[in-house]
Amino acid sequence: MRLHRFFAAFALAGPLVLGCAPLVTVDAPDIEVTQPSLSFPAPPVGAQGTVEDTFFLSSNKLGAAGGPDAGASKKIERLDLIRLTFRANTGIEDFSFLTHLTVTATNPDSLRIVACRNRPVVPILDYDVPADTGAELKIPMSPPVDLRSLWECPSLSVKVVATGTAPVMAIGTPSQDNWSMDVVFSLSVRISQ
Repeated sequence: MRLHRFFAAFALAGPLVLGCAPLVTVDAPDIEVTQPSLSFPAPPVGAQGTVEDTFFLSSNKLGAAGGPDAGASKKIERLDLIRLTFRANTGIEDFSFLTHLTVTATNPDSLRIVACRNRPVVPILDYDVPADTGAELKIPMSPPVDLRSLWECPSLSVKVVATGTAPVMAIGTPSQDNWSMDVVFSLSVRISQ
């Protein structure tokens, strides 16, 4: 029994004593990244139209680019967008006024890193909104959208375009000129170290 314990201890401690680092793999199947209160101008009630807004996600916050370990993005084996969720926020009670949503992502050209300029726009979502939509839209990505190439740069620019008939603003809206929603990216990530 003692010999068995010795071999078990050696098997665990051996790589550390010999200077080898163990291989660590993290598999996170559902990480949520939320952009709260994405704001859109409200045209006159009943008007048909399209509005858009852009927000930025920083890959530095996940240690993927430009941080202490700039090579961390090479350790990402999988970074897939598996679901997009839209939640009604201020000014609206639901998404019944929308007919279409489009979401795209790219790396902004304003980045100082030459390799990050002029990157292609990645289409994420082109979605016809059902008429009976409530206060939350959960849209699974099938197939998942691979975001690894965009995550190699410090910033990711996401554009949301909403088309529909302008809503009647909810009572108590701080600004009668805007409505907002939260946008939630659900990511499946696998990193090996």
